[in-house]
Amino acid sequence: MSNGQGMATEGEVQEGLTVEEIAFIHGHLHDNVGELILKAGKFKGLDVKKLAAQIQSRQKALKKLPEWSTNEKLIFPPALSVEQCSSEATAHYKASIVSGDRLIDITGGMGIDCYYMSRSFTDTHYFEQQPEVASTAAYNFTQLGATRIHVHAGESLHALHDGLNADWLYADPARRDANKEKVVRLADCTPDVAGNAALLLNAAPHILIKTSPLLDIDLASKELQKLKEVHVIGYEQECKELLFVLDREMPEQDFKIKVRVIDAAGQPIHELDFDREEERSAVVSYAKPLGYLYEPHAAVLKAGAFKTLCTRFNVQKLAMHSQLYTSEEYVNDFPGRSFRIVAVCKPDIREISQHIPGDKANITTRNFPAKPEELRKKWKLKDGGDHYLFATTLADQSKVVIVCVKPI
Repeated sequence: MSNGQGMATEGEVQEGLTVEEIAFIHGHLHDNVGELILKAGKFKGLDVKKLAAQIQSRQKALKKLPEWSTNEKLIFPPALSVEQCSSEATAHYKASIVSGDRLIDITGGMGIDCYYMSRSFTDTHYFEQQPEVASTAAYNFTQLGATRIHVHAGESLHALHDGLNADWLYADPARRDANKEKVVRLADCTPDVAGNAALLLNAAPHILIKTSPLLDIDLASKELQKLKEVHVIGYEQECKELLFVLDREMPEQDFKIKVRVIDAAGQPIHELDFDREEERSAVVSYAKPLGYLYEPHAAVLKAGAFKTLCTRFNVQKLAMHSQLYTSEEYVNDFPGRSFRIVAVCKPDIREISQHIPGDKANITTRNFPAKPEELRKKWKLKDGGDHYLFATTLADQSKVVIVCVKPI
């Protein structure tokens, strides 16, 4: 365990980069890494392979981790780890839903989530089983001025058995098995948060578990005890992650689903709260394309709010399985992309071309027997422009292409 704030076990403290190494990294930050390694002989006294790995990771982090990537002194893990870590946007969001005196992060890793969430706590304990990962995190936390994070290179569950407790406990279980294959059940992740729920809830009244967006929400809800909320996080056009909140005081399994489409600062742009009973009982009506078309955000679709959208936003579905919605009047707060309908055509480029200038259009297919790239090739259209083509199937099973533009 650590003997001080922001420091790893004695003897395992990560050494920082030299002035020369920092200069090399930032002088070649936008270079091709492979070509750089081939020229390694030109740079005497430098471990170019090591520095190239840092450059490659920073290239991956430029957009995902803007604050970290602009700090010259930080040491980054391999590029794959950067790809798999949380973004600063989602980490900011997590920090907004937790707070208290003490946080325990039982899965450590690169430490993005831990760093941002620690700002909401007086005291934070970070655990990581791989000593080199823990020492790098300790070094980075120190460079970032996160002096209230205690770094432990060891097994977190042992510390919980020994009585370490907190207001919140955070876990981001590894989602690959011993053969490096992806897993889809919580019980197959490491550590097994479902199997250790009693231990975790004894250590903290509130648990926050991050999982892949591929995880089945309803299956996971059956695996977890005391489930209070499931946050489905969308950022830009993707569903980024699922967050499961456990509460020791929950009397029964009656969880809410909270869809949050966030901006770069982790602030919600769109919010939608509902539960499975509301979704089951929601009344859906169907219509042919009206004045406006709506495509739900990927996070909304992941959450399964297919019918709830109709009742909450006064829109109608085009068909049961198309997951496209329409209305006569414009709904400006719909959680997804919104368009003004220009025309409804047969899937025939001769008819479509009458409504689009030039040879450019953005193509989307929903419940349609062809992929966008197939239609693009068939219709000889380039990607881009101000017009959007939605190839879909209506409730009467007719195949159509809806020509749209962004609403004014």
